[in-house]
Amino acid sequence: MAAIGMMNENLCPDKTSMAAHVTNICAMTSEEGVAYPVGGPRAICHALTSVIEQCGGRVVAGVSLQELLLEKLDEKKETKKKTNGEENDPLKGPKPKCKGIRLQNGMDIKVSKDDGSVISMLGFIPTFLNLLPADTRAAHGVPPGLPAISERRPLMKIMVGLKGSNADLNLTGADWYRLPNASLPYDEMDQATGQIRFGAIGVDAGGDDLTTDGEATGETETTSVGGRRGKQNKTATPATAKKITRRCKFQTGESWMKVSFPSAKDPSWHDRYGPISTCVVTVEACDDFVRAFDTKPQIYSILKGAGNSTSGEMGRLMDRVMKDLLQTFPQLEDNIICTQMYGPVRSGLTHCPARFAIKGNRPETSYPGLFVGGADLTVGDSFSASIVGGWMAANAAMGYSMIDHVYLKKNLTSDLEQFMEEPSLVTERDGVVVEDVGVPFKEVNIDVALPNC
Repeated sequence: MAAIGMMNENLCPDKTSMAAHVTNICAMTSEEGVAYPVGGPRAICHALTSVIEQCGGRVVAGVSLQELLLEKLDEKKETKKKTNGEENDPLKGPKPKCKGIRLQNGMDIKVSKDDGSVISMLGFIPTFLNLLPADTRAAHGVPPGLPAISERRPLMKIMVGLKGSNADLNLTGADWYRLPNASLPYDEMDQATGQIRFGAIGVDAGGDDLTTDGEATGETETTSVGGRRGKQNKTATPATAKKITRRCKFQTGESWMKVSFPSAKDPSWHDRYGPISTCVVTVEACDDFVRAFDTKPQIYSILKGAGNSTSGEMGRLMDRVMKDLLQTFPQLEDNIICTQMYGPVRSGLTHCPARFAIKGNRPETSYPGLFVGGADLTVGDSFSASIVGGWMAANAAMGYSMIDHVYLKKNLTSDLEQFMEEPSLVTERDGVVVEDVGVPFKEVNIDVALPNC
């Protein structure tokens, strides 16, 4: 249960939100299974792009964002704010309206109407710490509770191209995990009396020994029942903006790792690409690539040159990860076509209780016209969780309230159901057979594909 409760993050059970823990257990033990889009997540993106362009919108990809564009408050609002004594309290008083986004090349993309909205799917920390101008953040603040949350350690992803079909390589659509923080309880034994004191699960396994630079910390050794030796801090260091030194290094055969085969999940994969398969290995970014800071909120900075594929540390990490992959799936060894490492990738907020307890973790923000979506709003960090987070942000931008959702059963989905027909894989329009999917494909077994739509 400890493992099932938090598989997608290297987090000890006693540091995990109970909401996320229970939700994940219910999802894994449900008979409904997990849905996967035919054509992969990219098919959904293609379908949404088509709808956006048909409605007069446009999609810009491969761009770098610089900052949010906000209107200046008029003099009347500023004068009223100072009169009420709110100039020293950024949480009170009117906030400037968000009117668009500025790209790194200087191009501004603005909303076309006065009631237009900007929805950021990047998450809370990139939106308010990276895109919100520093002077605006200092003058008007951030969402309530944001300083109490923590960013999850960034991830590294290794993409592997394989020669052979899923049947040839005996691949499965189920994901494989190694979860050191949920494997064993670390109980302590009193050497004098021989009595056992029960401890938390996975307390030392993830290397969560945090020390702050410049602070002296006394350490004592303890012996666990399982023979493992760990360290405990005698003195707690204060929460400052100093750098945290975390002993995080990928250890072969021990560290957190996730292995998935996207080609085995998609029933249309073989018809598209033939006897070629894919594998994605996900691990945590080591201290060679990211740096943790004990700020409020707690964040990670990506070191300069961390994504350089020619660096020695990147190559050594690749070797260690591939060693674990081939040891777990030995049938892949002679069938690897190519490998590529991507990262570090920011992975949103950690699933600690504060994430779901703060008041500001919702689509609406204190800045008019600015909404936040994505997996930070939900209890998961998957692609489907991002879709749910986008759905929540879209409803908020349309003005649907809790009364609409709970009592009137009114939301975007119920509105669309009144005008749209249920989609099907293959349909006939004006005597022509068309495929009602985002990315067309040649043939697919309808009976197998329907449950995955």
